[in-house]
Amino acid sequence: MLQSKKRFRIPASTANLGSGFDALGLGLARYLRIALEAADELEIHVIGRNVDRIPTNEDNLIYKVAQNTARRRGRKLPMFHLWIDNEIPLARGMGSSAAAIIAGITCYELLTDDHLDEQDFFRCAFDFEDHPDNLGACLYGGLIAGVAGDDGTVQVARLQIPCRLSTVVVIPSFELSTGVARAVLPKTYSFHDIIYNTQRSALTIAALTTCNKKLLREAMRDRIHQPYRAKLIPGLEEILNLQLDGLLGVALSGAGPTVFAFVEPELAKNVGETIAGTYKNHGVDAIPLLIEIDTLGRVIDP
Repeated sequence: MLQSKKRFRIPASTANLGSGFDALGLGLARYLRIALEAADELEIHVIGRNVDRIPTNEDNLIYKVAQNTARRRGRKLPMFHLWIDNEIPLARGMGSSAAAIIAGITCYELLTDDHLDEQDFFRCAFDFEDHPDNLGACLYGGLIAGVAGDDGTVQVARLQIPCRLSTVVVIPSFELSTGVARAVLPKTYSFHDIIYNTQRSALTIAALTTCNKKLLREAMRDRIHQPYRAKLIPGLEEILNLQLDGLLGVALSGAGPTVFAFVEPELAKNVGETIAGTYKNHGVDAIPLLIEIDTLGRVIDP
């Protein structure tokens, strides 16, 4: 059992990258920071973003994931004190739920000294969210391609981006749950649209792993989810079609409503402000942030 306080952090993430729907993810340098200590009773303290939305009792997602993992593993989880410092906005398409799920399993591992292999880790995570792109980006950082197999196993590849790319996220003032964003998607797609996205998803990986920036604009175009979600997000259609100096590629971040963009570093501020201005033109306040790519994923302090 954990005898002293342990600390770790989990990064935010952006998923899909436009054409890579439910397949591609990227770690972002905004963090869910956790301190953990075994105790006689549950006690949860929260600071940071959305503190009023994060439960400090047994309804806390991190706590529920830790307890569920213990049940799956046939172990009894000791009570603990949990300190949460959250930088990841909730329900904005930046992987807040995935980060909390990874944190919950990590709490279990540290409290019990039972360290899960990759497949067991994802099996426990999938009880709460079955998206290996987001989960993989939060766990491993960097660029992730992930799939769930027919047999329930997960295959995740961590890909190297060999040059530095600047990224901007523009976070609007309203929330959009993944459930609502998924509900607007059609049940079937045309053969042409499937081929369109398959080609561009492959091109996205090629563009990022070879740093061929000029390919990103076309590679991140999408016909599977963004056209349908645009009806939920004022200004999105216009944002996706912006032609700006320094804007390399733009997409909805996860299920939205945040927008994610690869940008030229010297023009990042202008790109972010222009996207925020487009939201504003449609009656939505938004905050642009220059955020680095996280390349480390989950980090547990020694």
